[in-house]
Amino acid sequence: MSQPLPALRGHHRIWQVLRAEGELAPLGRLKAGRPRPGAPRFDPRCFDNEEDLLIELALLGVERIAPVYRIGPGDLRVHGFIEGEPLSVSRPPGTPLHDAELAQLAALFGRMATVSPDALALTHRCPAGLRPRTSRDFLRGLIRFTRRRVWGVHRPRLGGLFTALGVDPGVLAPTGPLAREAALLTDRPFCLLHADLHRDNLIVAESDGLLWTIDWELALIGDPVYDLATHLHLMGYPPAQEREFPERWARAVRESLPGAAAGLSRDLPRYLAYKRVQSVFTDVIRQAHVVRSTPAAELPAQLARTGEAVSAVIRRAARTLGLGRVPGPRAVEAAYAAFGATRAPRVRSAAPATPSPAAPAATGTAAWRPGRPDGG
Repeated sequence: MSQPLPALRGHHRIWQVLRAEGELAPLGRLKAGRPRPGAPRFDPRCFDNEEDLLIELALLGVERIAPVYRIGPGDLRVHGFIEGEPLSVSRPPGTPLHDAELAQLAALFGRMATVSPDALALTHRCPAGLRPRTSRDFLRGLIRFTRRRVWGVHRPRLGGLFTALGVDPGVLAPTGPLAREAALLTDRPFCLLHADLHRDNLIVAESDGLLWTIDWELALIGDPVYDLATHLHLMGYPPAQEREFPERWARAVRESLPGAAAGLSRDLPRYLAYKRVQSVFTDVIRQAHVVRSTPAAELPAQLARTGEAVSAVIRRAARTLGLGRVPGPRAVEAAYAAFGATRAPRVRSAAPATPSPAAPAATGTAAWRPGRPDGG
């Protein structure tokens, strides 16, 4: 079909970029994804695979998303490659976006708000009887997923590291601070959520400068305020735009889905508190993987980077974690150095392996089923 180009590595998949040739040449460059071996899962999922969702969204008229093609005798499904660069290149975290870019993002949220749960019934994998019905149940399900499928899976190997860092997993308990705040949420109608919308997942097209949205793997059906909170948490807006954007968002989603912004000023901080705590569990575990896989000669420099990164993420969540004193970078570095010195086997994900793109019908990701004992 084409000659492979350098691979792109994401958190969940490794993408091989291909240049189409022959009769496929008009398609331009393409991307074929395969799972990253051993990559742990930190987020629930509502869809079997990204390709099915993208096909459905295209049929619904959602614009500026990657097209999906079936090619070859094995019915391989590939994405069209969006020619351009991530928004993070021209607008790195901490720098402001142009007004036109903010307007495009607000319009994207407004468009997602028009996609109802019923519109994606064919691809939504969770059994109807087990789906959350209220905003309260939605956040409780997220907390339960982090408690059981993130902390519970990694606790046997990493429990001592969390203790050394002063992170109490009781924050995720059914009666903990996050769950108590979840009980106070205003109910809002559910819609499609991207759930991972940040600068690296927004491509500035070289043809017209408009934003295209990629990496829909973590998409959910749920409370739209959660999507806003995730966006603010990951986007790295400067303070003025972080204060401004929620109002832009509210205007867009109110027009598309009445009631979608109800209780925003009260509930946005509740979802942000969850995202900050979730990031602590995610980053502590990811950095454990990094430290364990770093060659000995490079370990001092990596430990320093880990100390800075983990200390910062704990600091952001300190209030919800109930920490009176946040471990500084040196203390975090020492905790990871002690962890790495144990030379235990590398942490592995309990998630089943995902088949190659040549067999896309079953991705091997666990469904998010809030009513199930495993919390998935």
